[in-house]
Amino acid sequence: MGIGPKEASGDVVPSDQGVVIGSPLPPFSPTHVSHRQVEAYPIAAAEFQADGSGRIALKGGVLVDVPAGFASRGAPTVGDMLVRYAPVPGQSDGYLSHSPRAVFEDGYAPVSQQADARGEPALSLGETQAIVETKTAPRVTEASIRAKIADVEYFRVRHLTICIITLRNGFFVEGHSAPAAPENYDQQVGERYAYDNAFRQLWPLEGYLLREQLAASEADPVRAA
Repeated sequence: MGIGPKEASGDVVPSDQGVVIGSPLPPFSPTHVSHRQVEAYPIAAAEFQADGSGRIALKGGVLVDVPAGFASRGAPTVGDMLVRYAPVPGQSDGYLSHSPRAVFEDGYAPVSQQADARGEPALSLGETQAIVETKTAPRVTEASIRAKIADVEYFRVRHLTICIITLRNGFFVEGHSAPAAPENYDQQVGERYAYDNAFRQLWPLEGYLLREQLAASEADPVRAA
């Protein structure tokens, strides 16, 4: 079954797994994100030759010609996704590949094109913390971070306060605090702000560590048990 003449011309350049186009598609604008941002287009129709070249019709009527080898690992079918990666040097219009819809949706999340909300947060910090306390899944807590702290040191350079937090494993983070006007300097206030600045850096590190542990448990539940 034919899917019509090519709607827009483009210099199609073969690559190992996809095609560089030049290009009937609009300027790159990410629609989904995982380890990288991509555009994804539902495939409305497709036809291929024995050498893996063919033509893909996208919803909306855009037609994209793809070169020999594009379908070498399996031809996309109606409902699959044509995936466009961000332009890079030498591929100014982006790199195209394809993915089964279920696989794509499992690995990518939509990018918000509009702001989800505006203005001050709806919840106060206290209300937010109260909700978090009701969660039962593994999570990083202030107490769990404090339990890993071995030492806290403060240093002063003029009206700059430096805080170094050393963890039990020897890793350390550094926080700073300084008033805009030196006359406002207060040592204890500076230490408080410098400590908070250093402590905040530990949250994402501990979050990453916990995510690694959870991923290992999910991959090998028997060993984790």
